[in-house]
Amino acid sequence: MQSTMQALAMSASRKNVSRNFKEAFARVLLNETGVTLSAGAVSQESMDRELQMALRLAGYSGDTVAGAADAGPPDESNKVGTWSDDAEELMKLVQQLGPRNPNLSSEQYLKPFFRHLCLPSLAIRELDDDVARFARLRFLDVSQNNLTCIDNVPPNLKYLKAYNNPISQISCKPTPSLCFLGLGYSKIGSDGLEQAARRFKNLLSLDLCFSEVANFQEVVTPLAPLPKLRHLCLAGSPVGVLPFYRVQVLRWLPQLHVLDGVAAADEEQADVQMLVASSAPLRQRPQTLRFGLQLQKLVGLRRLLEPVAEAILEERSKRAPAEEAAPPPEAEEQDDIVKACASGSLRLKLELPDGTWTETSEYRFRNLEELAAIRAAAGEGGPPPLDEIFLAGIGTPVKEPLYFDLDVGEEGSEVHGEVLQEDGLLRLARWLRKGLAVKFFFREAPPKAPEGEAAAAPPASEGAEGEEGENAAPAAPELPEEVELGGTVLALDVYLWRSGTDVAEEARAAGQLPESPAPWRLEVTDAQVALTKDFLQPGVQVPPMYSKAAKKFNKDDISLLSVVIELHAGDAPPLQEEPPPPTADPKAKAKAKKESPAGAIAISSHDHVHSHVA
Repeated sequence: MQSTMQALAMSASRKNVSRNFKEAFARVLLNETGVTLSAGAVSQESMDRELQMALRLAGYSGDTVAGAADAGPPDESNKVGTWSDDAEELMKLVQQLGPRNPNLSSEQYLKPFFRHLCLPSLAIRELDDDVARFARLRFLDVSQNNLTCIDNVPPNLKYLKAYNNPISQISCKPTPSLCFLGLGYSKIGSDGLEQAARRFKNLLSLDLCFSEVANFQEVVTPLAPLPKLRHLCLAGSPVGVLPFYRVQVLRWLPQLHVLDGVAAADEEQADVQMLVASSAPLRQRPQTLRFGLQLQKLVGLRRLLEPVAEAILEERSKRAPAEEAAPPPEAEEQDDIVKACASGSLRLKLELPDGTWTETSEYRFRNLEELAAIRAAAGEGGPPPLDEIFLAGIGTPVKEPLYFDLDVGEEGSEVHGEVLQEDGLLRLARWLRKGLAVKFFFREAPPKAPEGEAAAAPPASEGAEGEEGENAAPAAPELPEEVELGGTVLALDVYLWRSGTDVAEEARAAGQLPESPAPWRLEVTDAQVALTKDFLQPGVQVPPMYSKAAKKFNKDDISLLSVVIELHAGDAPPLQEEPPPPTADPKAKAKAKKESPAGAIAISSHDHVHSHVA
C-alpha cells in the first residue's frame, strides 16, 4: 500500500498543482495526523492539564490494560511515515489530546515543535516567509519540487536538501547555522554559487553535483573565503570536464578534504604542491575541446538487415519478369539477407553537442561473388555472411578520422567565426549526460543498367559537353533511398565524474602542467543496437543494461557495436584498411559444395578476419 506522502506526490503531479511551503506543510500534516492547523494562540498550562487528564484516563505507567496481550498485530494503516523524525512523538500527542485540540493544532505550538521535515515531490514553488516560524527545525528536505529560488530558510537550520529543483538564485537572509547544503541537479551557476557562499559562511559540505557551474573562477572566488568547507561535490557539472579539474580545485581550495566524494590522495596532494611551487596561475577555460570516435566493429548486423531484406525481396518479386535479370549462380547458394543486401552500403550518423547530425563515409558490402568465395574459404561452423563487419576504416565523408573540435566557449563568445548563443561547455555537459546517439542507415545496391544500353553508350570522352540525342550518355541509375536500420546511445556520463588525477609523470618531471591532459579514453565493447521499430518514440532510444541483459539473449538476437571514444583527444590515428578476404581453394570449394546440404547458411570470413579490436 502506498504511503500518504506518495499519494500526495502523485496527486500533485496529476493535477499540476503548485503550492508554497505553508500550504504543503498544512496538507501533509492533515493527511498524516488528521490535525488541521489553526491560527489560535497556545496555552501551555491548559495543554499540560489536558495531558495529565489523558494520562489518568489511560492508566499510569506499569498498568496493564486487560486483553492487551491478545490484541494482535499493530494496525499497519496507522503506521507513522518518513515525513518527519518527530512524527511518532506528535502522534502520541494526537492520540492523547485528539486532532481537534485547539492547543495541539495551533501554529504557535506545532511549527516550533518540529526539528526534522521531509517534504519532497509536493510541487512546492516557493519557500515563503512562513518557513521562519519553524524556529527549532534543524533538517529540511524539499527535493524534487518546483523551487526556483531559496527565498527563506528556518533561522537555525543545519541541513538543507533541495535536490532536483530548477533553483538558480539564493536570496534568503544569512544563516550561519547551516553546515550542509545540497543543491544537486539544479540550475545553480556562477551567480547562485556566489549568493550561497555569502549567506552560508559556515558550510562544511556543499553538494552542487550536475549543476551549471562552468568555470574554475566561479568555484574558487566565492568558496575560498569559507574556512570550514571540507566536502565539495561538483561532479556532473560542466567545470568537471575542464583539463586538470581536480588538481586545480584542490590547489585553490586547500581547505577541502573530499572532492566529488573522493578524498584527496597523496599523489594529488603532491601535484597540488607542485602547482604551488611553480606559482602557476588558475587555468583559463579553453575555447574548444577535442573529441574523437574510433569505430571498431559491429556484430549481429544481420538482425538489423533482416526487416529490410524482406522488404527488398518482396519489392523485387513484384517486378515484371522481363525487367529482372536471371540471378547469378552464386546467388542460389546464399540466404535471403545476402541476396538482398550484397553490394549495398552502410552509413552511420552521429548527433553532436549542438544538436546537428554528422554522417560518416559508406561501408560497402561485398558482392555476391566475393561472398560466395568467402563462404567457400570459411567452411562450416562460423557466423553467416554480413553478420560481423569491420568499421575501423569508416571516417568522415571525405575519409578523415571522426575527430571534432567542440566549441566550449562562454555564451556570446566567438568561436570559429560563430557567436555562441549558449554556453558551449554547459551544452557539452548536457550532451555527455544524454549520451552520443548513433544511427545506422542501409542503402540497397543501385540497379545495373541493361547490357544493351551499356554497350550502346559511347565513352565519356567522345561525347561533347551538353550533347543531346543519340550520342548522349545514358543517365546514371537513380540511387535507392537510405533506410534507417536502428541505433544506440553511447553512455558518456563517465566523463562527468572523474576520480583521479590527470597529471602524467612527464608533467611531474617538468614541474608544470601541459596545455591538455592525456586523452580520456573510453572503450565500449557491448553497446546494444536497437531496431528502429523498438525505439520508445521516433528519435529516442534507451539502451538496456547491456552486461546483464546480454546473458539472457541468444547471440543471434542482439547487435553489438564496439567503439573507442576520446575526450581531450590528441592527434587522430589514421583510418585502417580492411584486410582482403581470404581466397578459396578450388578443391576445397568443390568439396564444400558437394558436402553442404541444401539450404545451408553461408559463412563469412568477417568473424576471424575482423574480430579483433584495433
